[in-house]
Amino acid sequence: MGKKKDKKEDLDLKALEKEVGDLKNIAARAQADLVNYRNRMKIEILEIEKKTIKNFALKILTVIDDIDLAIDNSKEASKELLEEGLKNIRNKFENLLKQKNINVIEENKNFDPYIHEAVLKTESDSQDGSILNILRNGYVMNDEVIRPAQVEIAENLKNKNNDKEK
Repeated sequence: MGKKKDKKEDLDLKALEKEVGDLKNIAARAQADLVNYRNRMKIEILEIEKKTIKNFALKILTVIDDIDLAIDNSKEASKELLEEGLKNIRNKFENLLKQKNINVIEENKNFDPYIHEAVLKTESDSQDGSILNILRNGYVMNDEVIRPAQVEIAENLKNKNNDKEK
């Protein structure tokens, strides 16, 4: 009876060892598949990125062609015609950005540190912190600020002097 038990245990042990070997083999194949999948995804992402850049570059190149044309014709063109051409080129650039959901930050009367960068403070009778002038437009992409607007803000010294006197 003892020998039968030993044989059965040996058979069970061999079956378990074979099953462990099979499972290790399956795990190794799954890991190799995952590595291959990651490598394919990296290559596909790089290809998509390259195509996206290429398509955007082709659109920008048409605008550069327009700039070259404006430069070539600037010697003979009137100031008004040149200005109109430059405005058209700017509009083309702006439309390219809008296609990518990049828009100019809408004008705001009061300084907002999330969308503005104050680069000048000027004494004024206007309300403290109100925007006097936009020096450089800011831009948002999908409601996220990608470049804040540079602005000149008012500093109302009369209000500050009145506050000091109180």
